[in-house]
Amino acid sequence: MARRSTRKNSWKRGNPLFRSATSKDKANQASARRPAAPSILSVDLKITGDIFSDGEVHISGMVKGDVVAKKITIDEGGSVIGAVETESALIAGALTGRLTAMTVTLSAGARVVADITHVSLTVEQGAVFEGYSRRVDAIGHDEATLPLALPAGRGNVTAIAGGKASADQAEAVSASS
Repeated sequence: MARRSTRKNSWKRGNPLFRSATSKDKANQASARRPAAPSILSVDLKITGDIFSDGEVHISGMVKGDVVAKKITIDEGGSVIGAVETESALIAGALTGRLTAMTVTLSAGARVVADITHVSLTVEQGAVFEGYSRRVDAIGHDEATLPLALPAGRGNVTAIAGGKASADQAEAVSASS
């Protein structure tokens, strides 16, 4: 008597003996096309550490660390202390540190003490912004767009220690002038 090589009634249990590779590939392709739901850090959440996401992050709590995501929203009451890198940033809460993004919007309730590197910056009435804004044509990893030499006609650059030039440095600058 010959043995059966297939399990009896395997199709009834939902375990097909042979699966087509295309059904698995189709499921992976569908999940890859479908955008992930945004990650929401709620008001009662405090994070110390870095956050990395390929999608969207909404911050209503407090983050002490760097945040890297495709899109970042800091809600009213939310705060970030650290560096933020994203394609699109909407700030309605507090940010202290550095922000690098293609598009930046500072909403009416925003309190930003940071240096911002951007392609597009919108500051709504009521937003508080202290720091430097640097517009660039494109956001890249290399900072080759910085000037390599001082413009002609500028004096010597004096190093400042602790926010004040030392007496020796001040004398050297006044002597060279």
